[in-house]
Amino acid sequence: MKLKKLAIAGALLAGTYNGLALAEGPISANVALTSDYVWRGTSQTDNGPAIQGGFDYAHASGFYIGVWGSNVDFKSDANVELDLYGGYSTEFSSGLGLDVGVIHYDYPSESDLNFEEVYVGLSYDFISAKVSHDPDNDNTYWEAGAEFALPQGFGLGLHIGYNDPDAGEEVTDWKLGVTKSALGVDFELAYTDTDSSSNSLADGRGILTISKSF
Repeated sequence: MKLKKLAIAGALLAGTYNGLALAEGPISANVALTSDYVWRGTSQTDNGPAIQGGFDYAHASGFYIGVWGSNVDFKSDANVELDLYGGYSTEFSSGLGLDVGVIHYDYPSESDLNFEEVYVGLSYDFISAKVSHDPDNDNTYWEAGAEFALPQGFGLGLHIGYNDPDAGEEVTDWKLGVTKSALGVDFELAYTDTDSSSNSLADGRGILTISKSF
């Protein structure tokens, strides 16, 4: 399971990439290797590494579609996650960005896990906020993030999220990440944690991610 910048701000902040990667031209691709696939504060790979990648098509009008995939490990039949999404992203003359869309999370080997979310995001300058809602399970996830430029080409990303399910534990997660582009790829070293008291896969951890966009 998994998140997006309004168009790219939320990618590093939220800990996963799940949306439109703004690139030169209407078609873009991304690939990543991460030491742990953490989504909303919880490991999706049982504390193990993941190989991830996706493709996006963005029309000049602001509409976009995309697909993203990763290996997962839930100690069940599910071993692959495929996300299919589409939406509309624009920026107003004031500098305010708007992103609305729908995403389908698909687990080909265990379809009972499949679900959909609708989302709305706003961004302005270095800050972003987003709300995602799963209508079938009545689950809502709220998140906010900020990105700062540091000397020597480094970047600092901050993220906080709150998962509000209809049933089950309410969980707040947060992430602090440092980014740097070098050798033609993007590096992120991050620390993520939650206030969950019942899930060891949501404990604090460091994550190293190496990614490339085309």
